[in-house]
Amino acid sequence: MEMLDTEVLAELSALGEDDLRALIDMYFEDVTSQLDRLRSALGDGDADALAAAAHRVKGASLSIGAARVASLASELEVAGQANDLGGCDALLRAFESELDPTREALSAVLAVEFSR
Repeated sequence: MEMLDTEVLAELSALGEDDLRALIDMYFEDVTSQLDRLRSALGDGDADALAAAAHRVKGASLSIGAARVASLASELEVAGQANDLGGCDALLRAFESELDPTREALSAVLAVEFSR
């Protein structure tokens, strides 16, 4: 799976550089907040809270074009909905490991898109 959804990013580029940069910054602020909720929910064994936080991250990720993060969030959501938290530690680690590369990839897209 590709890290970014280029079709979504192409649509978002119509916002202009400043607005898109602000949107990306807000996205990462929200994802960081939800990451804390995901960790807490998993630590508490709260499958419902895990599913809810993962659902929020999935939606935000899809809307910003962060396809791989959205996919991992979806897996966490499904696991939470099924009350099957067994493999969620590894999923959460994979999710966390995708955040910095996704931020870098989005920054690179901004640099290329608006350097023209």
